[in-house]
Amino acid sequence: MSIFASMDTAILGINAQAAAIGHISDNVANASTNGYRQVSTAFSDLVTNKLMGASPVTDNTRNMGVLALADFNNRKNGQIIHDDSLTSIAVNGNGFIPVERATGFSTTDHTPSGFDSQVYYTRLGDFHMDNSNRLVNSAGYYLMATTVGGTTPSDFVVDTDDIAAVPASVVNYTLNLPSSALVGRTITNGIGIVDATGVERQFQVQWQKTAADTWSMTVNTPDATPASFGPVSVTFANGVLSTMTSTDPNITVTAAGNAVATLSPDFGSGAQAITFNLGTFGGAFSTANTSGLTQFATNDANESNFSITQNGLKTGAFQNVSIQEDGEIVYNYSNGRTQVGGQILLANFPEPDRLNRLDGTVFTETSVSGDVVYGVPGGSNGTGLLVSSAVEQSNVDVAEQMTHLISAQQAYGLNSQVLTASNEMLSRLIDMKR
Repeated sequence: MSIFASMDTAILGINAQAAAIGHISDNVANASTNGYRQVSTAFSDLVTNKLMGASPVTDNTRNMGVLALADFNNRKNGQIIHDDSLTSIAVNGNGFIPVERATGFSTTDHTPSGFDSQVYYTRLGDFHMDNSNRLVNSAGYYLMATTVGGTTPSDFVVDTDDIAAVPASVVNYTLNLPSSALVGRTITNGIGIVDATGVERQFQVQWQKTAADTWSMTVNTPDATPASFGPVSVTFANGVLSTMTSTDPNITVTAAGNAVATLSPDFGSGAQAITFNLGTFGGAFSTANTSGLTQFATNDANESNFSITQNGLKTGAFQNVSIQEDGEIVYNYSNGRTQVGGQILLANFPEPDRLNRLDGTVFTETSVSGDVVYGVPGGSNGTGLLVSSAVEQSNVDVAEQMTHLISAQQAYGLNSQVLTASNEMLSRLIDMKR
């Protein structure tokens, strides 16, 4: 190798180590950037064979050097930390979150006016809902999702409309009537049930003792037609329910097994069938079976063990959106209902380290990364699971970067010394000519 060749090689070495230090600087600067993927440096030797005629130049005249290539470490996971947001997610394992980039924004409400056709992939999952009802992360990229069962993600907008009311169809009732009550004793309780329009209506249960171990039950629905159902004659034997009978054609009662009364009040939207569960005929009362009707003595001769529930739900106003570990996007409503509005699919690649890195901790597919494969979190395509209300930190190990920095500094200095020595040798040759 000639003096000029050694100088060229030393310069290549200096440039390569400068590139390595640049990668280290980038890593350290982004050590606290959520979702950032560490960049390492891969060094490759460079050999240039010059030909003289048909024969290669001898080895001692070959021009050699080194190249520094960026080596992305996208497979290594960062630490996952808790986040208070219901829409923050972290990927635990393989896979990337598909996102899109807005091409412009409205001048009136700053909502996205369009998106480019490129699909981007990220590990930055600190999403929040903006005023366009889309989920956007801190880097300004918008979450892409699909419907449940879908296979390809697309632009996703949260549906913030109210959820319809659920009319009551079942009323579960538990009550212990006092066995010591005198004939003529009246007990009244009840609940508001939801009708087909989402309005709460009165559902009142009235008891009157008519004889020993015998009570008369009437269900009053003053807002409906008919306004009352019954009476139903209810008898007890040894404290447990024995029989139920009624002559009212508007209410049907069972005679064995589960004690059920069926009635259909009309609150203005048509007959609303309601199953009124009252326990079990002959069912033993115990700590394991405390539901339904019983008649046992009480200390104060009053009713006890009262409970009544109904399955109707009023119209629910949209409250918030949350993301589950299986990738389901769930809408939560003021009436307690939830509804799955979408599904996040994670993107996986045969060679994720060969993705093209862009600003905002996003990547794009390349010819060497392989084609994207979408799948539900934890599915058969090798994707990891999602962690709800969490974010993934940078996967940079600062201590490791400092070790690499020391090595790069030493190599940089050695290459500088080679360049200095070659320069001195060249100067001496020039001086010899003089």
